[in-house]
Amino acid sequence: MSNTIQYQDLWPLLQADINNLLQADDLIGSRPGVIVEPGEPESNINAKLARVVGVGVDGKLGVGYLTLPIERAVDENPNLPGGPLKLTLTVDFVENVIINQSANGTKIPIRIYAARASKILKLYTPVGFTQSLIPANPVISEFTDDKNKTLRVGRVEFTAYEADDAPMRRLDRPQITVSGNVTQLSDIRYQITGPSVTLAITQAAAAQIFYTLDGSHPFARNTAATLYTGPVAITGPCLFRCRAFGTGDQQLASDTAAKNFV
Repeated sequence: MSNTIQYQDLWPLLQADINNLLQADDLIGSRPGVIVEPGEPESNINAKLARVVGVGVDGKLGVGYLTLPIERAVDENPNLPGGPLKLTLTVDFVENVIINQSANGTKIPIRIYAARASKILKLYTPVGFTQSLIPANPVISEFTDDKNKTLRVGRVEFTAYEADDAPMRRLDRPQITVSGNVTQLSDIRYQITGPSVTLAITQAAAAQIFYTLDGSHPFARNTAATLYTGPVAITGPCLFRCRAFGTGDQQLASDTAAKNFV
């Protein structure tokens, strides 16, 4: 069974694509643009800040941008299991005001770069997403860096919805058939009346079914769990539980089925 979560692989690709999309623009692409990785130490980010206000391909100084990691994801429809997540995409344009207005600076204020980026991104529909990026309100916010008052930041923020092209689905709960010396007391509770009690489990779509006799949760890494290969003999009181497992990232394991023998 695969344990790869495909949508997480898409996030860094989207981040890199946005960075490259802006680099392809004549105005913004003349400035340094770098990607900030998730969990980067502050020392690395400071080095990247110094780089983005450095010399661009146009030979000018003072402005650049950071494409920030996608770290906010919201499930806005909890009634749709495994449905699309809304991701927040952020690009910070950074201006060293003193350098930018110097003889070697671009002399173009940060709001010009941020405004152009917002127009470009409004028209961009990423692969694997349902529609064009959605601008935040406001799409651009400007502020002065807390640690370095010479730095002006123009934050451009959008959201995007993943395409629900491979929605998750849960396998149906396995069916347990009880036979032999028992008296049924309720839907799941049975009184053992003799030495011969047998359980058979069916779930046609399952790749594997695991069961336990000690009441613990049945799954492969539980050392108390057993892979079901045929009818199970019950030799005494126990809480029998089983669960069906499928294949692939979108096929979630079933809910647990249980029978309690007393």
